Amino acid sequence: MSVYYVLGSGPTLDHIDPDFFIGSNVIAVNEAAERLKLYDRDINLHTFSHYHGLLNLATQHPNHQFHLPEGDRGFEGKPSLSLSNVTFYPHYPTVFEFDASRRWPEGGILVGSTSAHGAMHLACKLGATSIILVGVDCGLLDGKTNHGEYVSGNLADGDVLAWLARWDQHLRDVKRVLIEEYGVRVYSLNPFVNLNLEGHEWVGVTSSTVAHHPIVPPVSP
Repeated sequence: MSVYYVLGSGPTLDHIDPDFFIGSNVIAVNEAAERLKLYDRDINLHTFSHYHGLLNLATQHPNHQFHLPEGDRGFEGKPSLSLSNVTFYPHYPTVFEFDASRRWPEGGILVGSTSAHGAMHLACKLGATSIILVGVDCGLLDGKTNHGEYVSGNLADGDVLAWLARWDQHLRDVKRVLIEEYGVRVYSLNPFVNLNLEGHEWVGVTSSTVAHHPIVPPVSP
């Protein structure tokens, strides 16, 4: 059995001990690996993004693999800089109205409305039989939408609750497609002792009370 942890940008990531992943297969989305300082640990680590310019990190960490888009939503295509640890992949443009049944272009990656979708697909392509999502939260933990000081681009630019709700639905759609295509298991890691969350307040985006919970702006860790 090959297990891959897929690290998103949600607030539960702040409650994970980075040493937990030592010796594991990890695909970190956007800045999650840098946030947890995973590049300095003995981990089979891949970094995945569908819009971040992470070539600087790829240059700094030649022993880790980076998977970046050929171009999307106004971002340039393959840069002239060629690095042996960087793979560029095609994908359909990300849209708010994502249709998972469209699948992906030949040789490409399934990316819907967030990089986490592509990281899940990459795990399947790398041979994962089980995927454990970490910090792919789609909700509010103590009023926070993301880990640390990070703010997802869509959350900075648009309606936070609308995007969280849409990500929640898209995540279910992507899970279904990947199970159909690869037979993979998909679970989520709870960093707390149980679903009571050790006193932290969780608000799911489908909750009727979500509008009454203020969103806390990111603060320095």
